[in-house]
Amino acid sequence: MRKMVRLSLAISGAIFAVSCVSAPAPVKAPDWTMTTPAPDATFTYFVASSSDSAGDTALATEDAAIGLISQITRYMGVDISVATTGEAKGTLDSYTADVTSVVKQTGASKVSGFSIKDRFAVRDGKAVTVYVLAQYMTADLNKEKARIAALFKEKEDAVAKPEAAGDSAASSGRFFDAIKSYAAAVVAASGSDIDNAGIKLERNANKARALLGKIRFARLDAPTTAGLGKDYSKPFKARLTFGEGDSAPGIPGAEVYVAYQRRQSSGRIVSRTERAMTDQDGVVSFAPPPPDFVGKATLSFSLNLDSTKELLDSVPPTYSAFVEAIAEEMKRRSVSFEYTIASAARTVPTGVVVIDLGDDGKPAATSIAQGGLFETLAKEKFKAGLAPLSAAMVAALDDDGILKAARAQYGSGLARLIYGVARIDGAAKDGSMWQATARMTVRCVEFSTGTILYSTEKTAITVASDEASARRAALLQVAKDAVAKDLMANLP
Repeated sequence: MRKMVRLSLAISGAIFAVSCVSAPAPVKAPDWTMTTPAPDATFTYFVASSSDSAGDTALATEDAAIGLISQITRYMGVDISVATTGEAKGTLDSYTADVTSVVKQTGASKVSGFSIKDRFAVRDGKAVTVYVLAQYMTADLNKEKARIAALFKEKEDAVAKPEAAGDSAASSGRFFDAIKSYAAAVVAASGSDIDNAGIKLERNANKARALLGKIRFARLDAPTTAGLGKDYSKPFKARLTFGEGDSAPGIPGAEVYVAYQRRQSSGRIVSRTERAMTDQDGVVSFAPPPPDFVGKATLSFSLNLDSTKELLDSVPPTYSAFVEAIAEEMKRRSVSFEYTIASAARTVPTGVVVIDLGDDGKPAATSIAQGGLFETLAKEKFKAGLAPLSAAMVAALDDDGILKAARAQYGSGLARLIYGVARIDGAAKDGSMWQATARMTVRCVEFSTGTILYSTEKTAITVASDEASARRAALLQVAKDAVAKDLMANLP
């Protein structure tokens, strides 16, 4: 582009260095205005002309200069366009505007071997026609032609080089390098005006997909169950292979994403992702931290192909079908293991004591919350029984006193104690119905270690036709639903 700009400056300087032609009598046009001089031993010649119907010699000269540039670039074997002239990210209009602004300037030629040999202007009524004869030292012109040809080759190389690198990497077993190189070739072809760019893009996209299609994870081993809060009995294992069948050779040194679930403090189950590497046999092995929730769970291995994805993000929407096809193949390079996390709490002999509190905060005569919690635990086949203790001590949530008393009274038959309190925070009439809010605080202590294994506080709101029913329903709901379900999901 710099040389093209210098070319424009040369044309501008040479054209405007010639004084305006204005002869009162008709002047015979030089022969070169009709026939471009043939190249001689030193120079190659170019002729361009342009007319302006309003008689503006400057405008006609500028247009002739642009025509001259077009002839020279055609001689070099290129067409003037944004891409072929190296005008980055521009348009043909902006390129023309840049050239025109350069033509308006004056100065000596800065293009080696180039000069304006002659200029001729003729008027026909009001109109004016300007002819420009340029001479270019053939040796320098050929150097410029070689430079332009090199630029074209660079455009071809933008696709050809990464494609060749991909072929080389694939043949030597560096499959991920090959996929990334093919993706780079796709990107280069998508943003280029090289010949058959669409064909080259599709070819490289298909090469990337073909490689991805041969990469797969083969399951090796995995636990089917896990204990809440317990180490996994064995790690999850898979082998990354290239080829057909589970006996295909493994791919060593590949980075793998491992996704598994964890419980947040809010109780929500979310996915956590870590990274692992395949070993020399292509095996990836991972054991998550002890699970912290109960229920169905999934662990998955997937290839880290982020760098390739980032490359493909720059492909324009015109080629979205090819990008989506590659992306779909990348998604399939994964394997998942489903397993169940269970709590051993059901098998541990456990006592239950929950005190209902009155509005004054003192122990009430009822045991609604205790009954609701115990009913749910029994239904879920917990090895649980009622373990009455001093109501005042439990109401005060005196952890040390409760542990000491429970050990003394039930230590021979129980291993744990679930204890707590429940009360009505408020009850109010809402139209024709009553609404009540219950709050329940529960803990579970292990006799052998004195460790609080579980602690929570839950609330529940219910509506009933009268106040007494609303209060009772609220205590039952907070015990049977809110607390019981959370306890069973989290008690190890």
